[in-house]
Amino acid sequence: MIESRNWWNKGSALGAETEELSRIVATSTTVFGWREGEALTEIALVSWSLRNDATIVEIGSFMGRSSAVLAGARRMRGSGTVHCVDPFDCSGDAFSVPHYVDALKATGATSLEEVFRWNMSRLGIASWIEIHRGTARDVGTRWSSPIDLLLLDGDQSARGAQEAYETWIPFLSPGGTLILGNIHDLPSKGHDGNSRLAERELKPPLYSSVRRVGSTVFATKTF
Repeated sequence: MIESRNWWNKGSALGAETEELSRIVATSTTVFGWREGEALTEIALVSWSLRNDATIVEIGSFMGRSSAVLAGARRMRGSGTVHCVDPFDCSGDAFSVPHYVDALKATGATSLEEVFRWNMSRLGIASWIEIHRGTARDVGTRWSSPIDLLLLDGDQSARGAQEAYETWIPFLSPGGTLILGNIHDLPSKGHDGNSRLAERELKPPLYSSVRRVGSTVFATKTF
């Protein structure tokens, strides 16, 4: 059972950092995307709370809204790298592709990677990000380092979500945080991969502290 949480106690354990984290979240919303509100805030808090020189991997970056939150929080800490994995070709599950294509057309650009790079540059966080152009599986087969935070928000088909999870979860360190995006009670058919994944996989003993903030689920890997 996933606990639903729609709050964040901004005063707890943060003090002066609260204002800066709030600013990071606010500026991230200047990047086109679908994640918003307290889910972005929770991502900022989790990223900021990681150890020095943390390794973060985001599968499915699109134009960079969540990337901006992850990297902004690490810039605030002064260390760490956000590895953004995306083919940057508007591919994905059949439900999502038309929305990706329309969003890219609205920018007037022809390259999604160009839009992503421009967003990261104008927000001053490009140096905190490493881009890996390719699918979750293709990039994952070349990966070897432990991960402190893994955000899965790429292909939302059942097969795509499961493939990304199976490829990358072995690299998530014990005590690391797994974030699954696009979790809905009544997901659209063919766009429910992460929703199914959350219900099937995010259970004890492998995971603890499973909580949902908006349409995003957070869990701690125990071993």
